Amino acid sequence: MIRKFPILTQMRAAPLLACLAAALLVTGCASPSKTQAGATPAHAPAPDAATLRERHLAAADAAATQYRSCLYGHVARYVNLVPDAGRLADEATAECAPITERFHRERQAAVLTYTSPSEASQQADAATLTLQADGLRVARARATELRALR
Repeated sequence: MIRKFPILTQMRAAPLLACLAAALLVTGCASPSKTQAGATPAHAPAPDAATLRERHLAAADAAATQYRSCLYGHVARYVNLVPDAGRLADEATAECAPITERFHRERQAAVLTYTSPSEASQQADAATLTLQADGLRVARARATELRALR
């Protein structure tokens, strides 16, 4: 019968091959993957001080950028509702205060990798005050500029 109908052999082979491929795929996905040696959290080596410092400084820079964006967004949203540019900037600073706290923590953690805790706290305080003062100054200027444009 196979000689008379060669198409039947191909019709039987295709589903058989598809089933075999599916079975191999399922068993391959079901088997546990190999774990990297030393990649488990319990055995991971602690990063060195330079790596920690870089990570914390990057997080502090990201927080500073987010703080500036928060200030600018607040000023742009409420420029028509609050008549005084100084008060608007003060409100923006109050709204974005949690971001400055995160900036302070990250900056302090970065400085702590190479100095004493009290020195790290002082440096983080100074950097945070500079960020807030610059942000307040720029927010006031932006509010005045937006008001002049309208």
